[in-house]
Amino acid sequence: MPRLFSIAGIFIQQTSIIYFMMNNDTIPCDSLVYADKGKPFTILQLTDMQVIDAAQQRTPRRLRADEAEAWKTECVDDCCYAPIRRAVEASNPNMIIITGDIVYGEFDDSGRALDGMIAFMESLEIPWAPVFGNHDNESRIGVNEQCRRLEAAPHCLFHRGNTDGNSNYTVGICDRDTNGEAALVRILYMMDSNTCFGGTDPAIARVYGFTDAQRRWFADTAAALQANQKKCIPGFACFHIPTRDYIRAMIDAGYQTEDDGGAAGNYIIAGTSPATEHDRDIPSPNTCEDSNPETVYAPAHPCDNGYKNERMPLDSFPKTMSEQFVCAHVDGVFMGHCHQCQLSVMGRDGIRYTHGVKTGTYDYHTRGRIGGTVITLSADKNAFFVKGLYI
Repeated sequence: MPRLFSIAGIFIQQTSIIYFMMNNDTIPCDSLVYADKGKPFTILQLTDMQVIDAAQQRTPRRLRADEAEAWKTECVDDCCYAPIRRAVEASNPNMIIITGDIVYGEFDDSGRALDGMIAFMESLEIPWAPVFGNHDNESRIGVNEQCRRLEAAPHCLFHRGNTDGNSNYTVGICDRDTNGEAALVRILYMMDSNTCFGGTDPAIARVYGFTDAQRRWFADTAAALQANQKKCIPGFACFHIPTRDYIRAMIDAGYQTEDDGGAAGNYIIAGTSPATEHDRDIPSPNTCEDSNPETVYAPAHPCDNGYKNERMPLDSFPKTMSEQFVCAHVDGVFMGHCHQCQLSVMGRDGIRYTHGVKTGTYDYHTRGRIGGTVITLSADKNAFFVKGLYI
């Protein structure tokens, strides 16, 4: 039996597969989020929190002394929860997506860090939709248990899915008017980009990027969701490891040359929000300073924005998904993984590719450039605007 409840004015209906009847049509989404018709809708993207519990080192001296000190169990609020709270306060989101690496699984064999993250996210009382990154499934508690804990959280929209990988599911955003009439206006395709080679669980798909089975799942799911709708329903694709489509978009926009692999490195697109004061970041290992780079690119598209200080060679990322995305009416792709690449770029395929701002101070990052990414949907949920949020 589907569950229907209200969270901060947003209604959620959740079950393993939802068949929500609307004008005699069936919408086979895994979860539906109801929003007010005619009002903007805000999604906050968090990514790469990578909670590290130094007390759970599998082998002695896996962490350096300064890392072990900075990432002690009791430091999780300073390193992770506090930045999320600030991002939520600054953006007031209707929904949160997490594009992978919730925890650094190698340092969470007990599942304690994941439990803490779930409890914290639940305390926000905002619907949240996570996918796994390349580090999550390294935990020895196993994928089955990780999925069970996420699926049991009342505000979490997570579903394991029934194809390769362990986080392939859909979330439908429905506009509801004052009479209770609802219509599907946007689809979120939450996908597992795999690439976890550090775990031992046989449930892990040890592949780089999306498998053929996942591509078929995406195409079939999109076709089913679009069927019998009165208009094409736009969508977002959300996953962890960027595909080559994103790198190609950077090259086409002039932010990276064809052959330099991004070696030019540290730059910013004009109009990007400035970094925050560094005193908001606690002293942490593996950080670099924001050097206020002299290289400032004019935006190739008026809405392009972001910061980059990381090499992004084209051939180092999974194969493209552009053709499938275009066929499914996807107009926005949201990713994580590379902590110092935070660009939002319009591709030649008409899709906006956004590499989210890293959340929190675990693992490597740029001081002053942590937080989240704010995705603002227009009143009809058709257009959207993306902006990095440094907190």
